[in-house]
Amino acid sequence: VLSEEQIRLKKMKKLEEEMTRTVRVTSSPLSGWETPRLNMAQLEMIRRLVAAQQQGNKRSLSDRLKVTPWPQSVDSHNREMRQQRFAHFTELAIISVQEIVDFAKQLPGFLDLTREDQIALLKTSTIEIMLLETSRRYDPQMQGITFLPDYSYNREDFARAGLQFEFINPIFEFSKGMNDLHLDDAEYALLIAINLFSADRPNVEDHELVERLQQPYVEALHSYTRRKRPNDHLMFPRMLMKLVCLRTLSSVHSEQVFALRLQDKKLPPLLSEIWDMQE
Repeated sequence: VLSEEQIRLKKMKKLEEEMTRTVRVTSSPLSGWETPRLNMAQLEMIRRLVAAQQQGNKRSLSDRLKVTPWPQSVDSHNREMRQQRFAHFTELAIISVQEIVDFAKQLPGFLDLTREDQIALLKTSTIEIMLLETSRRYDPQMQGITFLPDYSYNREDFARAGLQFEFINPIFEFSKGMNDLHLDDAEYALLIAINLFSADRPNVEDHELVERLQQPYVEALHSYTRRKRPNDHLMFPRMLMKLVCLRTLSSVHSEQVFALRLQDKKLPPLLSEIWDMQE
């Protein structure tokens, strides 16, 4: 029988292995506890990433006028209202997907990949990046999520749109956990870039190139985080562990998509394609 300490160490080892598979970290930039410096190339890269995200957010604001209005009625049994809420959420998801694709194209290195590898990375990372973006919009006071100005939703709103609490609750728990880290725009942008360039994704062909492209973002995040929080040596590994959590959430999302199919809820073609669902 394993002791509690042995069980704890076994769990930690498993998490470390998962984190290593998710993010390839070389030893050189992470060794020692000295505060690393951000060089000019890293500062310029971070500036470009944040600017690209801000640009995408502005486009999303203009697209919100195209979204099906959220019904004012709270009647959860009205079929028409449920369909309208579902359409509302799927149209917001489409805006998010388009924003992610635009951001990816502006990431240094992404367009160096073959079209096949670009598609493979986007297909598998999009839901995880959407969840990262969702978490940065979490409001701990109202315990809700604001996708666009004036569009705030609590758990019950998600359920009224036809989603299951088995999917809703983990989203809110993850969002709360991310909110507790108090990350800024630069840290979110770098995390998204690291998540996108994950060489272990299905159907990726040039694993070595994807790993090489990911490494500068890992090094920049490490340096930036250590400069911002010189006394918190655990923040960087905590942030990387959130990427492991996203893998679990991605699996839960796949189950939710399957459940929607059983309910005969049709996803728009773009979402069906990127989530590999045949309507």
